[in-house]
Amino acid sequence: MSEQCEVCGFEWDTITADQVPDRLRAASDGFAEVLRGGGDSLSQRPQPDVWSAVEYGCHVRDAMFNLRDRIVVGLAEDNPTPKAMFTDLRIAAGLYAREQPQQLATEIEVAAGLLGRTVAALDASQLARPIFYGWPRATTRTLLWVAAQALHEAEHHLADVRP
Repeated sequence: MSEQCEVCGFEWDTITADQVPDRLRAASDGFAEVLRGGGDSLSQRPQPDVWSAVEYGCHVRDAMFNLRDRIVVGLAEDNPTPKAMFTDLRIAAGLYAREQPQQLATEIEVAAGLLGRTVAALDASQLARPIFYGWPRATTRTLLWVAAQALHEAEHHLADVRP
């Protein structure tokens, strides 16, 4: 049985490498539309325990850069254990507090493009390389799964920010 996101229904094992670049581009275009079309409220949380559109965007941008690096590490090392992203710390430390939506939109587009090109450059044996991943449960995954996780982050959180 395929793993499925309990919230959005995303199934990691159904994703093929050739789907990743176009779907990342579509998700980044969606984020760019939200971030470039919104007003001052983009930086405000709708509820205290719900991230703002800017916080979601920063998380997606950072996740795509981080997961791209994890893919590279997975090409270089056998079953590496990457460092955590420390998402909550990034927010608590104020690292996202001054981000500008217009610039963030561009950065998300760049991150999606780089990650998409990275995935497109890999062959089947590279995509099958193992990497230890701690979420949603700690286990060894493949680099293709990591690419699918990046796609999940982008698509899932796009739904969080769309009106």
